[in-house]
Amino acid sequence: MAFRTTQHKIGSSGELALRSKIEDLGFATSSIDPDYGEDFFIFGEDDGVIEPFKIYVQAKTSEKDDLYKSDWTIYEDVLTVRNWVLGSDFTILVRFNKKDGIYKYCIPEDEVTYWDLPLDRSRDVALNCSQVLDDDAISQLMWQARIRHYERIVKITQPNDFEDTSWEDLPQFRLFCLEFLTRLGLMNGKEPHLSDYAYSAQLPLKMKLIEDCEFESSEDMTILEKGTYGACMLLILDALREKSGHDVGMPKFFLDCCSCLMVQLVNQRTEIENEKNSNK
Repeated sequence: MAFRTTQHKIGSSGELALRSKIEDLGFATSSIDPDYGEDFFIFGEDDGVIEPFKIYVQAKTSEKDDLYKSDWTIYEDVLTVRNWVLGSDFTILVRFNKKDGIYKYCIPEDEVTYWDLPLDRSRDVALNCSQVLDDDAISQLMWQARIRHYERIVKITQPNDFEDTSWEDLPQFRLFCLEFLTRLGLMNGKEPHLSDYAYSAQLPLKMKLIEDCEFESSEDMTILEKGTYGACMLLILDALREKSGHDVGMPKFFLDCCSCLMVQLVNQRTEIENEKNSNK
């Protein structure tokens, strides 16, 4: 005869409560069967558009008085944590205190590195869920996962030498940056070009940066190019803050790639505008 233990009941109710909390915010989730370390995943989504990434969730539930930091520490087997650290998927570990209705989480890859993992496979790894998982945190995690996804794709597709394959003189790997800029609303929604707002906004910002920062030309960039690059970088960070509603920030590498793409698109748009004006 099969038995369903009390711990199984507590764990199942906690997982369902967490999924309901996430789905009430408008996100779609799906269970994972069989469970090899994750209970369910959240679909990447932006204004109804399903995106090519997911957030995997492992949920733990407690009915105790979790008063101390150590009470929110979860001990996971090293092989599961190893998969979370090495895998390409974004995973969060959540502890739900059913008694108080509090959710706290951690991102395993931020808690431990590959070098921290014990070589002994029988040992567990301590992961402390210290961050409160409220509605804002879930929204912020979606943006963290989105940025992480596109940055990793750019890194693995960026060639050592530029390939012949390109779209309108854009190296193929930068198309992933273009997709991310679309999520930020900096691209035209109907055509794969900069929005009128993005192009117009960079002009005065560029001139102000040149005036305030006193740029000097270098071997690889002119003063004007440095101003355009700085303006594009600021526009991206402002758009990310406004669209996400959080100060999630971006890794320097990914921000640089997206800024370089915007500079290229600005230059293309400028050439088109100059050609139109000369034909008048």
